[in-house]
Amino acid sequence: MKTFYYFLLLLITISCSGPASQNTLKFTREDYPGKWPFSVDEIEVYCSGYKEIYCKTSNGKTYALNGSAKGISHNDPSISKIEEIWLDDPELVGLKLSYGDFITERLKLCEHK
Repeated sequence: MKTFYYFLLLLITISCSGPASQNTLKFTREDYPGKWPFSVDEIEVYCSGYKEIYCKTSNGKTYALNGSAKGISHNDPSISKIEEIWLDDPELVGLKLSYGDFITERLKLCEHK
């Protein structure tokens, strides 16, 4: 019986530490004050591990946003390449619109994690 309780405690701990329990910041194209850099209308940005920043879109895909997240998820098939939704800058040929604000805002919360 004691083993059962330890197993139950382990299951509860694991279920509470997954991505679903992470705090996210939600951004929408409509509410964003600058140039929206993505081809999707809404993203949820979250921190994982040691300051790895990811975003999840309404299509269910997850994208690595910063260098730490890109490095860790390089061979992870569940993480898509941000280039799939990252828009070109219409004013600067060959460059992309910046999404640095999303990383900066989420990093502030990662520090308090």
